[in-house]
Amino acid sequence: MVPRYLRPLLALIAIAALPAAAQNELFIDQVDVNVVNVEVFVTDRDGNRVAGLSQEDFEILEDGRAVEISNFYSVSYQDAFAPAPEPGRRAMPQPRREIPPDQQLHLAIFMDHAHIYPASRRQILEELEGFIEDRLIEGDKIMLVGFARSLEIVEPFTQDHQRLLRGLGKMSKEAAYGPMIDAQRRQAFRSMTLFADGGDPQAAAANIRTAHGFVRSYVQSVQSDTRKVTESIEKVVRSLAGLPGRKALLYVSNGLPQRPGEEAYQYLLDITGAAALRSASVSGVGIDPALEAIRDDEAPLFERVTREANAHQVTLYALDAGGSGGGSGLSADLNQIDTGVGDSGRVTLDALRANNLREPMIELAEATGGASVINTNNFGDGLARMAADFDTYYSLGYNSPRGGDGKYHKIQVRVKRPDLRVRHRTGYIDKPQTEKVADRTLSSLLLDLESNPLGIEVETGEPELHDRNRYLLPVLVRIPMRQVTLLPNGDTQEGRLQIYVVVKDEKGGVSDLHQHPYPVSIPTEMLEKARQTDVGYLARLELLSGKPKIAVGVWDELSGEESFVQRKVLVERPPKAKKGR
Repeated sequence: MVPRYLRPLLALIAIAALPAAAQNELFIDQVDVNVVNVEVFVTDRDGNRVAGLSQEDFEILEDGRAVEISNFYSVSYQDAFAPAPEPGRRAMPQPRREIPPDQQLHLAIFMDHAHIYPASRRQILEELEGFIEDRLIEGDKIMLVGFARSLEIVEPFTQDHQRLLRGLGKMSKEAAYGPMIDAQRRQAFRSMTLFADGGDPQAAAANIRTAHGFVRSYVQSVQSDTRKVTESIEKVVRSLAGLPGRKALLYVSNGLPQRPGEEAYQYLLDITGAAALRSASVSGVGIDPALEAIRDDEAPLFERVTREANAHQVTLYALDAGGSGGGSGLSADLNQIDTGVGDSGRVTLDALRANNLREPMIELAEATGGASVINTNNFGDGLARMAADFDTYYSLGYNSPRGGDGKYHKIQVRVKRPDLRVRHRTGYIDKPQTEKVADRTLSSLLLDLESNPLGIEVETGEPELHDRNRYLLPVLVRIPMRQVTLLPNGDTQEGRLQIYVVVKDEKGGVSDLHQHPYPVSIPTEMLEKARQTDVGYLARLELLSGKPKIAVGVWDELSGEESFVQRKVLVERPPKAKKGR
């Protein structure tokens, strides 16, 4: 739920001539033309990158139907080097060929401090220093993002090496919550052990219910943390929507659980037995750990993240900071479970948990055409394999036949050579233009991007105390009428604007994005005078005291022109006027 103090309370005023009633409904047949770009990575049977293919070597199917490839671009790592020099002559470095803006890579590195251990993060950060330097040489733009208890843009997109190094240094000082999660988990297990043991049948049933309560409490805590970080990943993904070119996000952590508390359910089953759990019913229903684990499965949550990434053509990569050990966990006395199939079936709870944590990282990457680096301590080699995607790829584009229907569509790319393998995103959401502008407004807020061809202005008034430390802040958006596209409709000139407002507080909390359709209707006889005035929109935002940032987007539907601006404002109680003597 969005915090109450971030919910915009919006009202509307007109500064230009008041809109007159339209004689006829203005009908404009608009068709969203969406170009879908698909990054394709091709390897041979041995996993070696394949370069030199042409457009004719590929075919694309959307929802099982072939579509025509309209755009084709290929890059291979060899493009960065000159041919071998002639004997006796010194090799001269060949600069990488200029990459067009629609192929510029924007890479967001997302460090999940809430699900990582200090030692793991330290090693990863050391490897990232060299990785970032190499990517800057290749001309990429990089952003550093951190999540502890809230989302933080540590460094917005830049090609400044020193700024990024300072950002990595800042990340190294952030609290890492992996050990805290482990302590919480061990406490839950010890509490289960204490309460699930023995006594007469009636007391044993009560104790098992108490132990089950510890499991539920632990699971709910894990679920809450998982949902917070996935929501933050979604916000970053959406913020990339307004950027041109290729977009990728590298997620770094010790993993996210697809089935929160799976190992806790298994431990409870192991120490009590299935029969005892069934008899110790809760609200008349026997306890079934397997059923509860299935019910708590967060697969839909991760599917939502991948769909969001595919909707914005963002490729996800995942780096498992746990390495081949999978991270720390339980002490030996709590770490052994019996699968019931003899000695060969005995596994550790940590192994069960490690697999649970890695599944979403693999799925996030595969569904978006990216790659995951898991179960290895050689992070440098893993990052190098990831970089190979950025340096050797094919970009295929086609015009969506759907026209922004807002639905998810499957994509399949084939290579007309049976000995080759392809990897790419599995689908996309064909978003209508109104949603794309909303996403670009969020991009403006989070990435400090500003584009203002409509010449809009944003002004703020004096904050008014509303409730304790909450204030109502008037925000006025001015849009020059001379910039608004109008079409004749009977005795009036009419236009269509969409206005978007979103707020971020000092702690990184982001409000829901408010979208308001704003039709403009001017009597034709008043048009010349109206062109010298402004259209106005007044939003009253309920905010906590501090220095929030407000982003405003305006879309002129008839011309397709868009403007995005942000303003950081000071929200505090106005000083009291001094009383006269």
